[in-house]
Amino acid sequence: LINSELLTNYKKENINVEEVTYDEARKVQLKSKYGEGRIDLKIPNLQEYIDICKRYEKKCILEIKNTFSLENIKKLIEEIKSMDYLENVVFISFSFDNMKMLRELLPDQELQYLCKECSEEVIDNLNKYNLDLDIYHGNLTKDIVDKVHSNNHLVNCWTVDDKERAEELVAWGVDFITTNILE
Repeated sequence: LINSELLTNYKKENINVEEVTYDEARKVQLKSKYGEGRIDLKIPNLQEYIDICKRYEKKCILEIKNTFSLENIKKLIEEIKSMDYLENVVFISFSFDNMKMLRELLPDQELQYLCKECSEEVIDNLNKYNLDLDIYHGNLTKDIVDKVHSNNHLVNCWTVDDKERAEELVAWGVDFITTNILE
Protein backbone atom coordinates (compact mmCIF):
# COMPACT_ATOMS: atom_id res chain seq x y z
CA LEU A 1 0.00 0.00 0.00
CA ILE A 2 1.14 3.51 -0.78
CA ASN A 3 0.03 6.47 1.27
CA SER A 4 -1.29 9.54 -0.53
CA GLU A 5 1.79 11.66 0.31
CA LEU A 6 4.05 9.10 -1.31
CA LEU A 7 1.77 8.86 -4.33
CA THR A 8 1.88 12.64 -4.73
CA ASN A 9 5.67 12.60 -4.60
CA TYR A 10 5.80 9.87 -7.23
CA LYS A 11 3.99 12.18 -9.66
CA LYS A 12 6.80 14.74 -9.59
CA GLU A 13 8.52 14.73 -12.95
CA ASN A 14 11.16 17.45 -12.78
CA ILE A 15 13.48 17.93 -9.84
CA ASN A 16 16.91 19.43 -9.44
CA VAL A 17 18.86 16.80 -7.51
CA GLU A 18 21.06 19.50 -6.01
CA GLU A 19 18.02 21.19 -4.44
CA VAL A 20 16.29 18.22 -2.80
CA THR A 21 17.20 15.79 -0.06
CA TYR A 22 18.17 12.24 -0.89
CA ASP A 23 14.87 11.00 0.59
CA GLU A 24 12.93 13.36 -1.68
CA ALA A 25 14.88 12.22 -4.72
CA ARG A 26 14.22 8.58 -3.83
CA LYS A 27 10.47 9.21 -3.97
CA VAL A 28 10.55 10.26 -7.61
CA GLN A 29 8.96 7.66 -9.81
CA LEU A 30 11.19 6.79 -12.74
CA LYS A 31 9.76 5.69 -16.06
CA SER A 32 10.31 2.46 -17.90
CA LYS A 33 11.77 2.42 -21.40
CA TYR A 34 8.18 2.52 -22.64
CA GLY A 35 7.44 5.77 -20.80
CA GLU A 36 5.18 4.46 -18.04
CA GLY A 37 5.81 5.34 -14.44
CA ARG A 38 6.73 2.34 -12.30
CA ILE A 39 6.73 2.41 -8.53
CA ASP A 40 9.54 -0.18 -8.46
CA LEU A 41 11.93 2.09 -10.40
CA LYS A 42 13.72 4.53 -8.14
CA ILE A 43 16.98 6.40 -7.98
CA PRO A 44 19.44 3.88 -6.54
CA ASN A 45 21.87 4.60 -3.76
CA LEU A 46 25.56 3.85 -4.32
CA GLN A 47 25.33 0.28 -3.00
CA GLU A 48 22.30 -0.51 -5.18
CA TYR A 49 23.92 1.02 -8.27
CA ILE A 50 27.13 -0.95 -7.82
CA ASP A 51 25.13 -4.13 -7.14
CA ILE A 52 23.31 -3.61 -10.46
CA CYS A 53 26.62 -3.09 -12.29
CA LYS A 54 28.05 -6.21 -10.65
CA ARG A 55 25.01 -8.31 -11.50
CA TYR A 56 25.23 -7.42 -15.18
CA GLU A 57 29.06 -7.23 -15.24
CA LYS A 58 29.06 -3.58 -16.35
CA LYS A 59 31.31 -0.62 -15.76
CA CYS A 60 30.00 1.73 -13.12
CA ILE A 61 30.01 5.31 -14.39
CA LEU A 62 29.98 7.47 -11.31
CA GLU A 63 29.55 11.23 -11.70
CA ILE A 64 30.65 13.40 -8.82
CA LYS A 65 28.32 16.35 -9.27
CA ASN A 66 29.77 18.92 -6.89
CA THR A 67 33.30 19.66 -5.79
CA PHE A 68 34.09 17.31 -2.92
CA SER A 69 36.55 17.76 -0.12
CA LEU A 70 39.55 15.45 -0.06
CA GLU A 71 38.04 13.77 3.00
CA ASN A 72 34.79 13.03 1.15
CA ILE A 73 36.63 11.76 -1.93
CA LYS A 74 38.56 9.38 0.33
CA LYS A 75 35.33 8.20 1.99
CA LEU A 76 33.75 7.55 -1.40
CA ILE A 77 36.76 5.54 -2.56
CA GLU A 78 36.79 3.50 0.66
CA GLU A 79 33.08 2.76 0.35
CA ILE A 80 33.53 1.50 -3.21
CA LYS A 81 36.58 -0.52 -2.19
CA SER A 82 34.50 -2.17 0.56
CA MET A 83 32.11 -3.32 -2.19
CA ASP A 84 35.08 -4.78 -4.10
CA TYR A 85 34.27 -2.97 -7.35
CA LEU A 86 36.67 -0.04 -7.59
CA GLU A 87 38.48 -1.48 -10.62
CA ASN A 88 35.18 -1.33 -12.52
CA VAL A 89 34.34 2.29 -11.70
CA VAL A 90 34.88 5.20 -14.09
CA PHE A 91 34.68 8.51 -12.25
CA ILE A 92 33.43 11.54 -14.18
CA SER A 93 33.12 15.13 -13.01
CA PHE A 94 32.90 18.71 -14.22
CA SER A 95 35.04 19.62 -11.21
CA PHE A 96 38.68 19.60 -12.20
CA ASP A 97 39.57 19.68 -8.49
CA ASN A 98 37.75 16.34 -8.06
CA MET A 99 39.72 14.91 -10.98
CA LYS A 100 43.05 16.03 -9.51
CA MET A 101 42.26 14.54 -6.10
CA LEU A 102 41.08 11.28 -7.63
CA ARG A 103 44.19 11.03 -9.78
CA GLU A 104 46.43 11.62 -6.78
CA LEU A 105 44.65 8.92 -4.78
CA LEU A 106 44.07 6.51 -7.67
CA PRO A 107 46.94 6.76 -10.16
CA ASP A 108 45.57 4.03 -12.46
CA GLN A 109 41.82 4.71 -12.22
CA GLU A 110 39.71 5.47 -15.28
CA LEU A 111 38.79 9.16 -15.00
CA GLN A 112 36.87 11.28 -17.50
CA TYR A 113 36.86 15.03 -17.26
CA LEU A 114 33.41 16.40 -18.12
CA CYS A 115 33.32 19.62 -20.08
CA LYS A 116 31.06 21.51 -22.40
CA GLU A 117 33.89 22.64 -24.70
CA CYS A 118 37.42 21.48 -25.38
CA SER A 119 40.23 24.04 -25.30
CA GLU A 120 44.01 23.82 -25.35
CA GLU A 121 43.90 24.17 -21.57
CA VAL A 122 41.59 21.14 -21.33
CA ILE A 123 43.96 19.10 -23.54
CA ASP A 124 46.92 20.20 -21.41
CA ASN A 125 45.12 19.09 -18.25
CA LEU A 126 44.14 15.75 -19.82
CA ASN A 127 47.82 15.19 -20.54
CA LYS A 128 49.10 16.46 -17.20
CA TYR A 129 46.70 14.34 -15.11
CA ASN A 130 46.18 11.40 -17.49
CA LEU A 131 42.45 12.00 -17.88
CA ASP A 132 40.07 11.03 -20.64
CA LEU A 133 37.59 13.49 -22.15
CA ASP A 134 33.80 13.45 -21.62
CA ILE A 135 32.41 16.32 -23.71
CA TYR A 136 29.04 17.66 -24.81
CA HIS A 137 28.47 16.13 -28.23
CA GLY A 138 27.19 19.38 -29.76
CA ASN A 139 30.64 20.92 -29.33
CA LEU A 140 32.60 17.87 -30.44
CA THR A 141 34.35 17.85 -33.81
CA LYS A 142 36.37 15.24 -35.63
CA ASP A 143 39.44 17.44 -35.12
CA ILE A 144 38.94 17.31 -31.33
CA VAL A 145 38.50 13.51 -31.42
CA ASP A 146 41.70 13.19 -33.46
CA LYS A 147 43.64 15.55 -31.18
CA VAL A 148 42.52 13.80 -27.99
CA HIS A 149 43.31 10.40 -29.49
CA SER A 150 46.72 11.61 -30.67
CA ASN A 151 47.45 12.41 -27.02
CA ASN A 152 46.46 8.82 -26.06
CA HIS A 153 43.19 9.70 -24.33
CA LEU A 154 39.70 8.32 -24.85
CA VAL A 155 36.68 10.38 -25.91
CA ASN A 156 33.21 10.06 -24.43
CA CYS A 157 30.41 12.41 -25.43
CA TRP A 158 27.09 13.24 -23.81
CA THR A 159 24.05 13.12 -24.28
CA VAL A 160 23.44 11.81 -27.80
CA ASP A 161 19.80 10.87 -28.35
CA ASP A 162 19.77 11.27 -32.13
CA LYS A 163 20.64 8.17 -34.18
CA GLU A 164 22.16 10.11 -37.09
CA ARG A 165 24.38 12.14 -34.78
CA ALA A 166 25.46 8.97 -32.97
CA GLU A 167 26.40 7.36 -36.30
CA GLU A 168 28.46 10.43 -37.22
CA LEU A 169 30.29 10.31 -33.88
CA VAL A 170 30.99 6.60 -34.29
CA ALA A 171 32.42 7.32 -37.74
CA TRP A 172 34.72 9.91 -36.15
CA GLY A 173 36.00 7.23 -33.75
CA VAL A 174 34.59 8.33 -30.39
CA ASP A 175 35.17 5.67 -27.77
CA PHE A 176 31.92 6.06 -25.80
CA ILE A 177 28.54 7.68 -26.29
CA THR A 178 26.27 8.60 -23.39
CA THR A 179 22.60 8.39 -24.34
CA ASN A 180 19.10 8.16 -22.93
CA ILE A 181 17.99 5.90 -25.77
CA LEU A 182 18.62 2.19 -25.41
CA GLU A 183 16.67 0.89 -28.39
